[in-house]
Amino acid sequence: MELIRQLDTATLAFVTGLAGLLLAGTMVGIRLAGMRNPALRYWALAGLAAAVGHLLAHWALTFHVAMPRVGSLALANAMVTIVHVSLLAGVRAFLGKPPRWLLLAPLALLTASAGYVAPEAWADMRVRIVVLGFLYLVLDAIAAVLLWRSGSARGERFQFVAASAFGFNAVVLAVRIAHALWRHTPDATFAHEPFQTLVFVLGLVFIAVLTVGLALLMFRDRELELRRLVHRDPLTGLFNRRSLFEHAAREQARCERYGAPLSLIMLDIDAFKSVNDTYGHGAGDDVICETAARVALGLRDVDAAFRLGGEEFLILLPSTGLDDAVAVAERLRQSVSDTPMAPIGRTVTASFGVTELARGHEDWERAMRRADTALYRAKDEGRDRVFAMSAPCNTAPADAVLDVP
Repeated sequence: MELIRQLDTATLAFVTGLAGLLLAGTMVGIRLAGMRNPALRYWALAGLAAAVGHLLAHWALTFHVAMPRVGSLALANAMVTIVHVSLLAGVRAFLGKPPRWLLLAPLALLTASAGYVAPEAWADMRVRIVVLGFLYLVLDAIAAVLLWRSGSARGERFQFVAASAFGFNAVVLAVRIAHALWRHTPDATFAHEPFQTLVFVLGLVFIAVLTVGLALLMFRDRELELRRLVHRDPLTGLFNRRSLFEHAAREQARCERYGAPLSLIMLDIDAFKSVNDTYGHGAGDDVICETAARVALGLRDVDAAFRLGGEEFLILLPSTGLDDAVAVAERLRQSVSDTPMAPIGRTVTASFGVTELARGHEDWERAMRRADTALYRAKDEGRDRVFAMSAPCNTAPADAVLDVP
């Protein structure tokens, strides 16, 4: 506490202003490094508002600049409100939610004009602490809950750092409100009073920790994006051939360990060359994307779909026997062929080859080659159909072909 008593409020305002500049500079630097997340703009604005408000306060305190009381309060309250509003808007943007900036921005105008609307009430330091503190507490608590829930759902522990910073500041604000209600309140924001000084120290800690937390969020987001690009097909969003080996090996190991079946489906869009020749390669890409979307919608969460290249796809069906896999393939065949493809205004069809891994007798690559053979049998039989082929050493049902009804 003795150390707190020795701290100068003007110095605290200056250091906090520098911390705000650090937050803004960090967010701008991350954006210049190539990240284009819209949250960066809001968080940079929050840092800039914190810097402007606190550096102006330092200037006024150091040089004893006389400023109109109502005007200085309006500017200070507006800057602090912009900080908290922008932080919450950035959190929402980071999580893919509408920032609601147009709804939150008027809060800054309201806090700035309060001194003019109710000058006598607003001149009371206790009133400002309670009203504004409660507003900022709500904004920070919402940001903390959003980040914590999202981090828990996605298993992203990095989000907990930023969420904890917001939660910490909300607690500080709650304590400050309680102190204002039940204890003596100084007449000035930067009064040299121990509790008031401690609040500003904790505010400085909040900005510093939040800067680190938000930077971690952005770099983690970029890491996840790079991982997605490595393992996902850029056109369809399905897994790519590169990630197939990892997925298939893992599913085979699980299949062998627990004695559960594992089936594979190969599918290929019929007469796809004619689509490209007639409608152009852009429309052909759109047809591939639409086919991939329909396939993905027809699968379970545990299933995995891969684009092998061109118009050819592979599906892994864990805990699924051959008969059930055939039923899945038939359902997907109907999903592809029953509704016209929007990009070209007509229907396309696909052929399917289905097989089941012979547990303990082969690896998944051999099963995939058999699924590929079954696919070409479906093509030879007339296309737009499902052909199932069991392993020679398996006890699954014999080879079968399902014609179009």
